[in-house]
Amino acid sequence: MAGPETLLDVLARRAVDDPDAELLRFGDDPWLRVGQIDEGARDLAARLAPLIGRGDRVATCLRPGRVSVELIFGLAMLGAVEVPLALDVTESAARAVLNAARVDLVVVGTGALAGNSALAGVLTEVRTVVGVPEPGARTPPDLALLEDLPPGGYTARSPGPGDPLAILSTSGTTGRAKAAVLPHYAAVRHAGRVCATMGYGTEDVLLNVFPWNHINVRHAALLPALLSGARLIARPRFSASRFWDSCRLDGVTAFNFMGAMLAILDRRPPDLGDSTHPVRLAYGAPAPIELARRFHERFGVRALEAYACTELGDVAANTVDTWRPGSAGRVVPEYEVAILGEDGNPLPVGEIGQIAARPRRNDMIFVGYAGDTDATTAALRDGWFRTGDRGRLDADGYLYFAGRHADVVRRRGENIASWDVEQVIAAMPGVVDVAAVAVPSELTEDEVLVALSIVAGAGVDGSSVREWCRTRLPRHALPRFVRIVPDLPRNPNGKVLKHVLADHGPDEQTWDAERQVTYRR
Repeated sequence: MAGPETLLDVLARRAVDDPDAELLRFGDDPWLRVGQIDEGARDLAARLAPLIGRGDRVATCLRPGRVSVELIFGLAMLGAVEVPLALDVTESAARAVLNAARVDLVVVGTGALAGNSALAGVLTEVRTVVGVPEPGARTPPDLALLEDLPPGGYTARSPGPGDPLAILSTSGTTGRAKAAVLPHYAAVRHAGRVCATMGYGTEDVLLNVFPWNHINVRHAALLPALLSGARLIARPRFSASRFWDSCRLDGVTAFNFMGAMLAILDRRPPDLGDSTHPVRLAYGAPAPIELARRFHERFGVRALEAYACTELGDVAANTVDTWRPGSAGRVVPEYEVAILGEDGNPLPVGEIGQIAARPRRNDMIFVGYAGDTDATTAALRDGWFRTGDRGRLDADGYLYFAGRHADVVRRRGENIASWDVEQVIAAMPGVVDVAAVAVPSELTEDEVLVALSIVAGAGVDGSSVREWCRTRLPRHALPRFVRIVPDLPRNPNGKVLKHVLADHGPDEQTWDAERQVTYRR
């Protein structure tokens, strides 16, 4: 891989070498070319220069489009730090991020503002707000518009590889989301690793359906396209019914996934066109071993699983040549990985413990959580980042994810890893998706509730799930409650919101193993 670079180094090189190259397309809009993005970013930098200086934090909340991408680069040209917000951010979450990041300027789209009433109240607390007109949305009369700011001269404040680029929120699926401060080289290194993993080149067309306030589309799609010469199609959402037709029409060769996407595509009725498309690879996680094998056999697509997080980027990854279904791939050269026991000491090969990673360079990972020194200190110790995930390493250096460290059910004095329960039930014929959570027990501690979606007409019910588990799980880990749901609740990145399932608990549609009947409150 190349030496440490910044986001702007990558853009500048492509803008000089190949300014007319198609880079990005939003949905069915026209292609945006590298030179257009570079020119637009410079114009935005000139308009914003009187308002912000080097190191200032600028929150953005816009519908995905040309301006939202130009802001990524334009803010970097000023040495500023972007703090992207989700379009559906709640008032409390927005306020927490803006305060933690010490944001003084917000660039907001009129469509985002009209679609989320929570934003208006929070923005009154920010010193300066600049608007971007978006189709179909009224512009508030008191909102200053970015396009009306006079462009002036500015001196490019060239950031270094270790200077902050963005503050991105972690997923927060099992706990409070935190705001990770990422330097330029963290983004570039992550993108370079994705390119190496997937073997991207100028003939590739990438597809991404994830939100623009997280690293997936930014560092694992947009930047890899910029580095490799590939083209990226960004769509606002995933559509299973139109997926393969869209891939055929657009010539898509690779896409980013979360496990739910694979499961949903896998449960659709067989079609003669299942393998008549140009897609060869998919990048993401998780890809359980049986699902990955079925997906490859049916669709001809290798789902290359990686282990990554906002703070670190890719730590382990499969490649076409080293693909081992069920694993997250080999640890990449940029990292050391250890599996830690409860005492914090490394465990032998094959044993499950907490995954910890140490980078070979300090400027390739996050530098801390904005406004949260305690969380930073707890996660980063002696150069090692404690991920909060469980996993194991095999003798060949492959990493196997085994669930969140905190995702444990305490029952009858025993600890039950939700991941273990989920993997057993996921292998049951007719099961599409499953999540195991803790719910309160009348006997103190917890009971295991599993929520699952199934193939229509599969004949899966609470009794059959319990029977399937009986010889495959220890007695204390057998689920008491089984609830069949149309789909599991997920965040925009596709991660299961387990707290929603736990808070809902067993209801009148939930089967109770102790009573052998549907649960009654």
